[in-house]
Amino acid sequence: MRRIGGIAVAVLLAVTGCSGSTGSEPANTTGTRTVKFSIAEGKRTAGPEEVTVRTGENVALEVTSDQADELHVHGYDKAAQLSPGVPGTVAFTANLDGIFEVELHKSGAAVTRLRVGG
Repeated sequence: MRRIGGIAVAVLLAVTGCSGSTGSEPANTTGTRTVKFSIAEGKRTAGPEEVTVRTGENVALEVTSDQADELHVHGYDKAAQLSPGVPGTVAFTANLDGIFEVELHKSGAAVTRLRVGG
């Protein structure tokens, strides 16, 4: 019976993966990489300083802020309105090469840099 339990655990780990969270997780059903951020008092409190994706990759930037604001991805002109404590998402295909600032317009908070290439 213990052997079956051990096999079940091994299968579960193989299916779900056992890596640490980096804030960047590919969504298996949509092929979109979602990267999550938190902003408090105008400063990034969670999420990477830079996100690197390949040209043509689908990406979703999900931001939770403690204040109402507008999430904006420069160069792509993608935006989302944020309500306090409610995640807002900008999703798109990264089809322009370069480095793009992602910020909150009202507070001026830097969310991340998006590096697209290759």
